[in-house]
Amino acid sequence: EIKFRAFDKASGLMFGIDGFDKKYVWGYKAGVQIKVEISEVILMQYTGLSDKNGKEICEGDICIGKRGGSSYAFEVKWDEIDTRFLGYTSSGYICYVGQEPSVEVIGNIYENQELIKE
Repeated sequence: EIKFRAFDKASGLMFGIDGFDKKYVWGYKAGVQIKVEISEVILMQYTGLSDKNGKEICEGDICIGKRGGSSYAFEVKWDEIDTRFLGYTSSGYICYVGQEPSVEVIGNIYENQELIKE
């Protein structure tokens, strides 16, 4: 299933997308309809994966993963070479998002940048 969400750069609002065309993107947030010029938003694609709580994981999400008893935060990004979504930590470690069973979404890079910094 191909789904997107959008971050409105002007208002700082993140919202789910119902549709878009060459000029506009539209959706709803808390029951209110939103329509914004597509040039004013950052589009993020759903990865097709969910975290341990059932929350959909999207491009731009910040997640916590656990390996060997320690936790680490990573940002979900599309990798053009591997042609899949990967997790990138601030120290450069790369993980395969779909192979991390304990992953939990804790925020996103646009609203919670502080969560990815060491």
